[in-house]
Amino acid sequence: MGNHDAGRAMVATACALADQQEKTGQTALEILDIACADFRGCDAEFDDATWEGPFHELLQEAFGPYDKSTDEDGEVFYTKLIEPFSERYGLT
Repeated sequence: MGNHDAGRAMVATACALADQQEKTGQTALEILDIACADFRGCDAEFDDATWEGPFHELLQEAFGPYDKSTDEDGEVFYTKLIEPFSERYGLT
C-alpha cells in the first residue's frame, strides 16, 4: 500500500503550479520536478489522479500524449506515462 499523503501532496503542488503556468511559463516537466522533488524514492499512491484530470494532463504534456480509447488493457498508459514518471522521480 502506497503513501497517499505523499501522492496527494505532489498532485496538489503540481496542480497549483499548473494553474499559474501561463504566468510562469514553466513546462510540465519543470512543474513535476518541483512537485516531486521532496518525494524521491517514495512509495506514493496517486489514486485516480494519474488516470484523469489536471495531474494526468501534466503527465501527458511531460511524457507524451496518451489516448485511453486505444489502450484497452492500460498497458500503454503504464509504459508511456507511469514508468517514465516513476523512474524520473525514483518512485516505487
